[in-house]
Amino acid sequence: MRSWGAWFGGLLLWAVFGFMMVMFSRNPANGWSELLLVAAFFVGLCHLVTLAAMFSYVRVTPAALLVINPGLSTAIPWSRVQEAVAERGLVVRVSGAEDVHCYAFQPSVVGRLIGYPGARRAVKKIDSYGQRVALADEGDPESRATWRRHLLWLVGGWSVFALLIPPLVRVL
Repeated sequence: MRSWGAWFGGLLLWAVFGFMMVMFSRNPANGWSELLLVAAFFVGLCHLVTLAAMFSYVRVTPAALLVINPGLSTAIPWSRVQEAVAERGLVVRVSGAEDVHCYAFQPSVVGRLIGYPGARRAVKKIDSYGQRVALADEGDPESRATWRRHLLWLVGGWSVFALLIPPLVRVL
């Protein structure tokens, strides 16, 4: 489950980045070295924004509730999930451990004004799935860093996109 705002923001970022690279590429005064510098700057900037906008989500699986944040992925066994709350963003209360906050449904002024509808939908889905799952297996919440996914996204996504646009624009 992801917030629709995160997807919209991420796709808008790709469109703005592509437009900026096309505009820089169409200017004949910009040489290849300037284009590479601009691309490198925008790749770093856009990747940081993408980390915040599109890398966070919550997934329900038969074994655990997965909370994926930009720097840390946490698998919480269903037997340890006390409740999911949407009071200020999405928070999963875990028995015997710290609460886990989901960055995709973080607190915001707009969310506070409209009552966090995305987080409330996520809580309903989590609760309905948690009630259907067998709660017998015990286990500890497991967290791990997701650096491979970030590196792959940076190299295989943004960098390829940035390096393909200038030659295509200049050739066409």
